[in-house]
Amino acid sequence: MFKIYIDEVEVKCDSQFDIEEEFMNPSSIILTNVYPASWSIDDLLSNYYFPEDYSKCKIYKDDELYFVGIVKNSADMELNPLKPHYCSVQILDPSTLLSEGTTLDYVIANKTVTEAINQVISSISDYGFVAGNIQIPEQYDTLIGAYSTLDKAPFDVFQYLSLISLTRWGTHMIDEDTTAIDFFSPELLESQGTIELTKDYCSQNKIESIIYDYSTDDYRNRQIITSDEVYGNIEQSQTIIADGYSTSYTAEQKIGRINYITVNGSEKTVATSDEKDLGVTADFYYKVADSSFDSADTYSAGSEIEIKYIPIIQGREISYNSSETTRIKNNLNRNGTISRYENRTDVTSSKELQLVGQSYIKFNGIAKITLTIKSRTDFLKLGGKYYFDAPIDELDGDYLVKSKKTSVTQSGDYNWFIYEYELTNSFDLENEINYFDNQRSKANGNISQGEYVARNIDIENTANIVFSNLQIIELEITDDNTLEAGLEMPLVN
Repeated sequence: MFKIYIDEVEVKCDSQFDIEEEFMNPSSIILTNVYPASWSIDDLLSNYYFPEDYSKCKIYKDDELYFVGIVKNSADMELNPLKPHYCSVQILDPSTLLSEGTTLDYVIANKTVTEAINQVISSISDYGFVAGNIQIPEQYDTLIGAYSTLDKAPFDVFQYLSLISLTRWGTHMIDEDTTAIDFFSPELLESQGTIELTKDYCSQNKIESIIYDYSTDDYRNRQIITSDEVYGNIEQSQTIIADGYSTSYTAEQKIGRINYITVNGSEKTVATSDEKDLGVTADFYYKVADSSFDSADTYSAGSEIEIKYIPIIQGREISYNSSETTRIKNNLNRNGTISRYENRTDVTSSKELQLVGQSYIKFNGIAKITLTIKSRTDFLKLGGKYYFDAPIDELDGDYLVKSKKTSVTQSGDYNWFIYEYELTNSFDLENEINYFDNQRSKANGNISQGEYVARNIDIENTANIVFSNLQIIELEITDDNTLEAGLEMPLVN
């Protein structure tokens, strides 16, 4: 038997309702014809029940806490004094606070992905969030340099951290006041068992149906990721001759960070315009993402001003799943490349652009298989990994329980439950449209004045290269020297 409490007041509702839980997205419940359990029919005619938004809702199943949520919307309230004054309410789980609770305003600097996750969780601990099961593959738990969280919701930052660590993330309830945040890599996630297609297994778990859906709607085997502004890793050097009267100079490219400036061989002090506004004095000032810089003094005509700086340029990375490209090519006898393009405003380095692309290929680079299982027993764990032992080879493999819908029918001592699970082999959890404001839709990037991210970068400009003590050995080409990489063209035919 289910019991429902809103603000510690037991309420009644229609005998039929659904509890829809989805890993990573806020679980939702719609309760209709809601009223306090203590009210009589006379109370329903004379009083109005109005649960406020952001009230706590607790649902117990057989006196065990089953679900904790937040009253988000109330509607359909009957105001006619001649009719009972019911209302309907929507209940969301506390993970909705990751998007709508607060925005952040600090830079995550020189931390690993795991340390960054814990830093964000620590900053929102007063919302009841704690670190749960965090499993980041060692090769991706690297330093991320500097990442600005300015005006980003925690959800946005967690999305980014999951992409650059090739993981997925979600939440689970600890108790009525505490929600844990989990990060996991499918290969590190412990298996919860095997789903078998046998008569005994289906009978034992009271499985009514198992249906699969095979889809390539969001499939790609080639992912292009770009960013408009990223810091380069090659220092630029330029010499400017002073004209004797100007105090403003122009570099060849946009300036990300000035390493140093010399005048006639003597090194000068440098500060940003923001630091100048704060009272910092220096010989030269510059503004991040601007090609100009200014001197505090006028230098005599003919003075040599040498500047060495890290430029800001455009970034572009391409990720492939070559085996999938070959498979499609063999099937169709045509080019097997299926491409997707995305411009990111929240990525500031080539390395992280590449990781974002790899994440898309990892979770969307295979045909998506969805299993829908209906049962009269609660036998699968939301967010759990299960192996599906299928009679069709293409369906065999590991699946994640992405969502769970509990349909409840109760009347007196009569209880009827139907559980519907949705499992996915891609382990991809993000809906194209969900409750959250995804960072990809934001207009501004995360580079602010005075910030610096040192990264390897995909350079899209030319430069003169001078070699010292270079020896060149010409090799005879026996066949051709087609580069065995995703360049899609030979160097010599």
